[in-house]
Amino acid sequence: MTVAKTRARQTVGRILSAAGRQTPQPGTLTILMYHAVTAEPCDDAGQMGVSASRFSAQLAEIAACGARVVDLVDGVSALRRGAMTDAAVSIVFDDGFVGVHDHAAAALSERRYPATIFVTTAWVGRDSMPLAEPSLGRPMTWAELETLARNGFAIGSHTDTHPRLADLDRAAMRNELRRSRLAIADRIGRPPRAFAYPFGAFGTFDGRTRAALDEEGFEVACTTVSGRNRRDADPLALRRLRVSWCDGDGEIRRIVAGCYDWYRWVQRAQTVMGAGSKRTRPTPGMLTGLPGPKGPGLHTQC
Repeated sequence: MTVAKTRARQTVGRILSAAGRQTPQPGTLTILMYHAVTAEPCDDAGQMGVSASRFSAQLAEIAACGARVVDLVDGVSALRRGAMTDAAVSIVFDDGFVGVHDHAAAALSERRYPATIFVTTAWVGRDSMPLAEPSLGRPMTWAELETLARNGFAIGSHTDTHPRLADLDRAAMRNELRRSRLAIADRIGRPPRAFAYPFGAFGTFDGRTRAALDEEGFEVACTTVSGRNRRDADPLALRRLRVSWCDGDGEIRRIVAGCYDWYRWVQRAQTVMGAGSKRTRPTPGMLTGLPGPKGPGLHTQC
């Protein structure tokens, strides 16, 4: 999404907030998706970064809005059992940028907020992060990830090499998931329970990918479809909302209050109409939804 489109979406969010959508709703889980946290503002065009100071301000806004911050897997479990009586937020980071270790971890620990870091295992320890601007920082090393894990942060899988899973045959798909899972288990000491789909758009996963995740033992998986999650959410096709430097004062409160839940229909329409890139083209069966072993059809965007 371009910065201009993000600003247009935020205008609609402010209108909905002014119309009365201002309070987090009990029984909802909002997953906030971050990528890089940088020492200074970088305002990257891809909206993958947020400065350490802005990130700290966003954490303060979470606390002020009244939502409880929970571990992702525990939050989904409570949601599915009907045990979530308040509004909850889970914080996650994709790709494994070093700024999570250098900047975000301390801010989260100060508030005792849990978080999950989804790592692309083949990228761990590289000098630069593929598919990202250099200003956003390098990938973390295994030593840095091990430190985060010892301090209570969860390490999840983002595959081994970040492919579009729906493009792979069954053997290649399972190999991506298994290599990542085994690498994390070997270095962190326990297998990952959570997964984030690379790109996460409509068409980047399908019934086959969902079945593979289930067979590999993953308990939850995150897409990038916009919106909060309720009790009927598919645990292997969870919605998330991206957060970056574009999200200034008041945006976190609007996100948690549901002012952007509607955007998933824009994402779906873009896929149906063929608008967007390869990562938003539909995979056969995706638009009607495919039954899975643990939930309803799949729904997503990036």
